[in-house]
Amino acid sequence: MRNIIKKPLAALLLTLTAFIASPALATPTLIIIIDDVGNNGPLGDRAVALPGPVTLAFLPHTPHAARLARIAAENNKGIMLHAPMANATGAALGPGALTQEMTPEELQQTLAESLDSIPHVQGVNNHMGSVLTADQTAMNSIMKVVRQRGLYFIDSLTNPLSMAESEALQAGIPTDRRDVFLDNDRSLDGLFAQFQRAMKVAERKGSAILIGHPYPETLDFLEVVLPELIASDEVIITRADQHLQEEAWLNSVHTADKAELKSRLELRLPLPVKNKAEAQLSNLSYQN
Repeated sequence: MRNIIKKPLAALLLTLTAFIASPALATPTLIIIIDDVGNNGPLGDRAVALPGPVTLAFLPHTPHAARLARIAAENNKGIMLHAPMANATGAALGPGALTQEMTPEELQQTLAESLDSIPHVQGVNNHMGSVLTADQTAMNSIMKVVRQRGLYFIDSLTNPLSMAESEALQAGIPTDRRDVFLDNDRSLDGLFAQFQRAMKVAERKGSAILIGHPYPETLDFLEVVLPELIASDEVIITRADQHLQEEAWLNSVHTADKAELKSRLELRLPLPVKNKAEAQLSNLSYQN
């Protein structure tokens, strides 16, 4: 066990599972996304090696993204493009940046090139993006590419006014939004508190999307917690794409001569409204 874990493992797992041990209609689902993969090789290797079907979000055109994405695909990990989008503080975006100054055609071309740089890509989420995700026109342009590629979109929700999820729904794209950021505070107590929070959300709503980053402290924490949590059978850990497939359940549709099943996306029905107040209360600052 790594030195960062100060609490006894048994006590750690007891506290975590206590939040989901009460009777429920179904086992809660936790979707763990690790953002910002691709720049650092050793930390990326550790992220890819995390136990269970976690989802990795790769920054485009970074030195290790393509190699790590191929390994991730071999290890049953979800694979996303972590698309850099304009933010409120002007923080550097790096290669593949999507900004408000771009025309719709430039946004789409840049996104397409970024997607092409990530092998086995299944979906997209936003890196930063507090400005661009609130721009309905820009999000509309971006979702056209996502839909053409047959991908999904996860809104990292760095801005409570984000239009990303609603534009994805309008485009008929499988979509959801982040519930909790894991590691704004990388102390053990901070990681522990946010993981507990995600477990509570999953118990209440049935599922929770938890986003972390390949920081050494985060990886230390997950390397210890995930194996025991998976073995406990108290929560289902699943990839983002599998979660969205389950969310788009079938609905009975009655026509003049027969009844048939269609997905909510085919019917353009909204998925269940989640508690946006919960998302807005999450730590948004450094993600921007």
